[in-house]
Amino acid sequence: MTFSPPSALVRLLARGYALLFRSLRLESVVEDLPVTHPRDYSFPSELFALSERDVFGLAGILARARFTVLVARGRDGDWATTALEEIGGKVVRGAFRRGGASAYAALRRALAEGGGPVGLVVDGPVGPEGEAREGAVACAAATGRPLRPVAAAARRAIVLRSSWSRLWIPLPFTRVVVACGAPMPVPQGVDREERRLLTAELSRRIALARTQALSLALARKGKA
Repeated sequence: MTFSPPSALVRLLARGYALLFRSLRLESVVEDLPVTHPRDYSFPSELFALSERDVFGLAGILARARFTVLVARGRDGDWATTALEEIGGKVVRGAFRRGGASAYAALRRALAEGGGPVGLVVDGPVGPEGEAREGAVACAAATGRPLRPVAAAARRAIVLRSSWSRLWIPLPFTRVVVACGAPMPVPQGVDREERRLLTAELSRRIALARTQALSLALARKGKA
């Protein structure tokens, strides 16, 4: 039986996360530009592709920058929606499974009402960790927005090793580095083979972004 926490508890935990997030020492690197603070980066109207393992490192940024975040339906999606909305995030419900029709329709409706960046967890809901699903590429083709790989790493964190994605939670006051790669354009009308190749390339780029973030985070020993 799956445990579903009550909404009041989820909201309380979300407020605790918001306090934790404010204590973090954030840095970001976009492509090969110098390291700066995420608040100094104007996130373009693109699809930012991330792995589930980095959610706790990125959720505060997604909320503060007013990302639209695609969250799957179901119990886990319900509490994730409650938490994101509690910290100021915008949520659209849908999933890439069964062709992703619900995800495309939901995103199109949301994007028609206004621009802004979109956050996609591309390896959920069950993994394998770090391996993007083809729905992300199909979504980019359907919306006309490029995919931009993004990853995060912390100098000090707790890793939830029991989770399939190896979710990590940054410790208070530690340094968290966010790495964004170059945007990956996706043409409309991609066929199955092109979609497969682009999905593999997206997974590779997310892995490179994570390696870059981890390298920068760990290079600053003794500072955080």
